[in-house]
Amino acid sequence: MSLFTQGHRSICPNEIAYAGSSIAVTERPDEFEMFWEPAVSIFRNGVMAHDLRFALRMIFSHRWFSAAVVATLALGIGLNTMVFTLINAVLFKPVPVPGGARLVSILGRNLAMNERFLPMSYPEFQDYRSQSSSFEALEGVIDEEGVLSEIGNPPQPYHLLRASSGILSMLHTDAVMGRGFVQGDDKPGADPVLVIGYGVWKDRYGGVSSVLGRQVRVNGQPATIVGVMPKGFRFPTGVDLWMPLVPVPDLMKRENRRVQMYGILKPGVSVHQASNEFDGIATRLTRQYPATNKDMGASVETFHQRYNGGGIRVVFLLMLAAVAFVLLIACADVANMMLSRALSRKREMSIRTALGASRWRVIRQMLIESLLLSALGGILGLVLAAFGVHWFNLSTEDVRPYWIHFTMDYSVFGYFAALCMFSGLLFGTAPALRSSRPDLNEVLKEGARSVSRHREGWLSGLLVIFQFALTLVLLTGAGIFAHSLLANLSINPSIPAAQLMIARIDLPEMRYKDSDARQRFYDQLMPRLRAIPGVSHVAIVSAPPGLGAARQQIELEHAPIGEPARRPWISLLAQSPGYFDAIHMPMLAGRDFIDIDGAPQHNGAILTRDAASHFWPNQNAVGKRFRLFDDQNKPTEWITVVGISANMVQEVGSNDPKPLIFVPSRQEGWDSMSLMVESATDPTAAVRAAVQNLDQELPLRDASRLSQALEHQTWYLRLFGKLFGSFAFIGLIMASVGIYAVIAHTSSRRTQEIGVRMALGASVRNILMLVMRRGLWQIGAGLALGIAIAIPAARLMASLPIGVSASDPSVFIAVAVVLVAVGVFACWLPARRAASLNPVQAIRYE
Repeated sequence: MSLFTQGHRSICPNEIAYAGSSIAVTERPDEFEMFWEPAVSIFRNGVMAHDLRFALRMIFSHRWFSAAVVATLALGIGLNTMVFTLINAVLFKPVPVPGGARLVSILGRNLAMNERFLPMSYPEFQDYRSQSSSFEALEGVIDEEGVLSEIGNPPQPYHLLRASSGILSMLHTDAVMGRGFVQGDDKPGADPVLVIGYGVWKDRYGGVSSVLGRQVRVNGQPATIVGVMPKGFRFPTGVDLWMPLVPVPDLMKRENRRVQMYGILKPGVSVHQASNEFDGIATRLTRQYPATNKDMGASVETFHQRYNGGGIRVVFLLMLAAVAFVLLIACADVANMMLSRALSRKREMSIRTALGASRWRVIRQMLIESLLLSALGGILGLVLAAFGVHWFNLSTEDVRPYWIHFTMDYSVFGYFAALCMFSGLLFGTAPALRSSRPDLNEVLKEGARSVSRHREGWLSGLLVIFQFALTLVLLTGAGIFAHSLLANLSINPSIPAAQLMIARIDLPEMRYKDSDARQRFYDQLMPRLRAIPGVSHVAIVSAPPGLGAARQQIELEHAPIGEPARRPWISLLAQSPGYFDAIHMPMLAGRDFIDIDGAPQHNGAILTRDAASHFWPNQNAVGKRFRLFDDQNKPTEWITVVGISANMVQEVGSNDPKPLIFVPSRQEGWDSMSLMVESATDPTAAVRAAVQNLDQELPLRDASRLSQALEHQTWYLRLFGKLFGSFAFIGLIMASVGIYAVIAHTSSRRTQEIGVRMALGASVRNILMLVMRRGLWQIGAGLALGIAIAIPAARLMASLPIGVSASDPSVFIAVAVVLVAVGVFACWLPARRAASLNPVQAIRYE
C-alpha cells in the first residue's frame, strides 16, 4: 500500500496506532468522527501501555544491542549502589540501639589553643549533667586498658570502659546473662563489679554459665563478674569489659581530666541546640572555677561525626565521586550507542512524524525505551552491588567498628530507584531530542544513511571527549592511591621488619609509681630477653618505626620564642641504648646513647639528618642544645644533641610529618613502651614468659612482627586502592569501547567514500589516518580536559587527612601514556578494517 494517494491518505489500522494521533480525513468527516471517536478515546487512554509494549518489542528484537546497554548500565548503577550502601552504613545509618539516631558524644575543647577532643574532669561531667536540659540521658566514661587476671588463667589485656551506672540502660541494652549496672554500683564503697563482653565470655571462659559470681582482678584490683553482654555489643568502640565509674578522691579533682560523655538527645533537640546550651554552661563554669576552667568549652557531635569523620569519611566520599564518574562514563557510552542506533531509526521516526505523531510523542517513546533499559541494567546492577557489599563486608571484618553493618535498607533502594531513573533520562534525552526532529524530505527521498552525516558527529565526539576526561581523572586517583601505598610499603628499607618482633608493655601506675621503678623493671628484663636463643638485638622504644610518635613543642638555645603558638613542633621518641642497632639504622655523626644518658645532668638527644638540617642548617648540630615543653607549657631542662642518625619514616600515612628527635627512655620514663626483639624465629612465647617471671599480672599487648603491624597500618590504602583501581579499569574499558564504537560506526557510514578514495589511489596509510584522525583529536581533547580536572583533584586529595601524596608527576605521565595507548589501539582497530576493504565492494556498499 502506498503511503500517499491522490487527494487523501490511505491508512491501515496498524499505521494509525503507529502514528500515535488521530488523523483528519477529508471524505465524510461526520461519519468518520462518529465511528472513530470512541475508538480514538480508548486508544488515547491506553497509549502509555502501547508505548511500553512497543519499547519491549524493540528491546527484545535487538537483543545484542540491548544486552550491551544493559551490561554497561549494570556496572555503573551497580557500583554506585554498592558504594552508597557502604556510605549509608558508615555515615548515615543510626547506631543499632533505640534512639541511636540521637546518640551524641561530648568532649572538652580548649578555646584558646583551638584544641578539640579533650577529656573533662568528673566534676565537670556532674555539672553538665545537672545543668543540661537537652538530654534524655547523659553518662560519663573513662576509656582505658584493662588487664584481666585470676588464679588458673594467665593475664590478658582487654579494652576496658569505666562508666557511670546508667550507661547500659541509656542504650536500652540488657545483659544476656546476669545483669548490667544498677543504681549504686558507681557509689564510693560499693563492691566492685565487672560486666564482660560476649567474646571474652566465649574465648576466655568457654561460654560457661558458672562465670557469674567469679572473683577476678582487673588491673590488679578485685572485682566480681555479674553479667555478660550480647554478642556484637562493644559500645562505644571495641570495648571488652565494663566497670562502674566510681568517683574516688583523685578523680574528683577538677584538674584531673579523664572523662568523656555520651548522651541521648531529647526528641526534637538538635546537636546545634545542645552545643549552644553546653557553651552557656561552660561560660558559667569558667566564671565559677577560673583556675581550672579558663578557656575550656565542650564539643557536642553525633556518634558518626565522632567516630566516622576525618580520613574514613573523606575516603568514602571519594569513592562515591569515583563511582559517579563511572556512571557518567557508562551513560556517555550508552548515549553514544543510542545515537548510533537512532540514525538507523530515522526512517521509522520520519514515518511516524509524517503520520501525525507529535515531537513529544516521539520523545516519550524513546525515553520509555531508555528507562526500560536502565531498569533492566539496574536490576542486574543490584545483584552485582549485593555481591560487592558482601565482599567488602568480608574484607573489613577485622577492622570495621561493631556498629557498622553493610546491609541494604529502604534508603539504599530509594537511591537505587532514583539512580535508575536518572540514568535512563541522562543517556536517553539527547538521542530522543535528536531523533524527534527528522528532515522528512531528505529521509524519505534518500534514506537515513545520507542525512546529517557530519551534523550528528559532533555530539558523539563530545561524549567521547567527556569519557576520556573522566577516565583520566579516575586513573589519576587510582594511581595516587597505588603510588602512596607503594611509598608506604617501601619505607625504611634498611629496617628488617620481618625479623623484628614488637609488643607493648604498659606498667601499671599502682605498682610502678615513678620512672625509677619503671627503669628497674626494664633493667631486669633486658638481660633475660637477650638470653633467649636466636635473639640478636633487644631494645625498648615508645613507638616502633612507622607507627607514630609523640609530639611536643621545641625551643632552640639562643633563639627564645615567647608566644607558645609560634613554637615549632617535633615528633619525639624515647628509646633505650641499642635501639639503632636493633633497627639497623646507621649513625652519621656523634654517638649512640649509652647507659648514663638520661640520668640527671646528662640529658641527651639524637636527631635524624633532616631534623638537624631543619633546625641548624649548614651547621654541625652535635653539641647544640634545645628544650621541650610539656602539656602544661612547662619547659624541660636543656638537652644536648649527642648524635645524628640516618633519616627514617616514623609516621606512616601522615600528611604533616614533623622533625624526628630521639631521647633516652631513662630521661622520659614513660609507663607505656614497646619491646623490639630481633630474631629469625618467633620469640613471642619466650618473651611473654620472661615478662611474667618478673610480674605475673603483666601481659604483652599487640605482639606481632613489625611487618604485620605496618600492613595493618596501611589496610585502608590497600583496600581502597583496589577499589579505585577497579573503578578506573572499568572506566578505561568503557571509554575504549566508546571510542571504538564511534570510530567503527563512522567508518562504516563512510564505506563508499573510502572505496572511492582507494579506487583513486589512496594508500593504506592515507586511509588509516583518515579514519583515525577524528579519534586522535578526541583523545587529545579528552586528555587536555582530563588533566585540567585531575591536577586540582590530585592536590585536593593530597591535602586531605588520608595519607596520600600527589607530588610525583610520574603518576600523571603514566596515566596519560596508558590512556593514549589504549585510545590509539581502539582507533586503530576500525581503521585497519577500513583500510582492508575491497574498493569495488565498498563503492557498491549500501
